[in-house]
Amino acid sequence: MKLDISKQLAKLMRDQHLSQSALSRATGVPQPTINRILSEVTREPRRDSVVRIANYFGVTPESLYESSSKKTNSEITAESTVEQLYLRITSLSQAERAELFARVAATFNQ
Repeated sequence: MKLDISKQLAKLMRDQHLSQSALSRATGVPQPTINRILSEVTREPRRDSVVRIANYFGVTPESLYESSSKKTNSEITAESTVEQLYLRITSLSQAERAELFARVAATFNQ
């Protein structure tokens, strides 16, 4: 299998109109690391970085290494909105989750 993480990451970011710095803030993966992945300087990033990025996009870490042409329709199909939200929430720190839940509670308790 050809390692294709830079192309897969670039496509996911492009599809969601996401900058390197925004992805860095959302995942906790340093922006220079994301830049090195995209520019193919780093071809095999640390597993924890790949997991955080994959969780953010709601995909498996392994799918980031697959060539787009080798994916089946079921792999291309986006996960449900609820699942994507769950994955994003689980990637937040405890303090960030507490702030998020407080804001949601405040919105719905008006």
